[in-house]
Amino acid sequence: MPSSDESPRVAIVTGAGRGLGRAVARELAARGCQVVTCSTGEAGPGVGEVLHLRADVTDPHAVDRLVEATLGRWGRIDVLVNNAGYTAAPAAISETTDEVARRCVETNLLGPLFLLRRVLPGMNASSSGGVVINVASRAGITPVPGLAAYSASKSALVSLTLAAAKERPDGKVLFVSICPGGMDTDMRVAVYGEDDARRQLDPLRVADLVAELATARTVNGRVVRSGAAVLVTKDAEVQVIEWPPDERGHATLRH
Repeated sequence: MPSSDESPRVAIVTGAGRGLGRAVARELAARGCQVVTCSTGEAGPGVGEVLHLRADVTDPHAVDRLVEATLGRWGRIDVLVNNAGYTAAPAAISETTDEVARRCVETNLLGPLFLLRRVLPGMNASSSGGVVINVASRAGITPVPGLAAYSASKSALVSLTLAAAKERPDGKVLFVSICPGGMDTDMRVAVYGEDDARRQLDPLRVADLVAELATARTVNGRVVRSGAAVLVTKDAEVQVIEWPPDERGHATLRH
């Protein structure tokens, strides 16, 4: 069932129980989207979503259930916001535990990859395509000492976004990385403390950018090329990085 201007977009938002994910879900619902949320908690964010599922994105079977439930109800997915993320308290690489390293990679990279594998066939087949927004981090562009595993996983997510865009060079499916700096969220509080978090970026600013991308394919009114990374400073300044065309002759997949 293709999306049209008359039918509301169907959007999945992961990690929607709090922070940026909750704000994104609220903003998309306010803009008329049918929003499906997921988190590792039982209760939904309660911001206008029409369906909430408990799902850990690192579990492929849980991802299957999330996608199947959404398709079973609406027959399509127009927007995917891969927001679920994980980090831990700062530590040197030599002191980073196996568990922290594994959870960073599984949550920040493999989770989005699992969702992409299951959502993209429908988007590619739809006449209207779709929008995939991967919530990375400025740490994925400029790594943060003490957060090596987190920075590397977010850098990989930026790369995954660009690779996906290259697989769909016609731009029918828009792939964008959102790379905010520090935000005033519970995750920031857990890592750096409450005083630091309160000095950071309001996640509502980022949520508004994500919702604009999801519904208009623009950032502050400017059309964004697929594969771009959108950097947001703590002062809400926006910089769009659009990577130069690949000149090394990589083959293009056919659809």
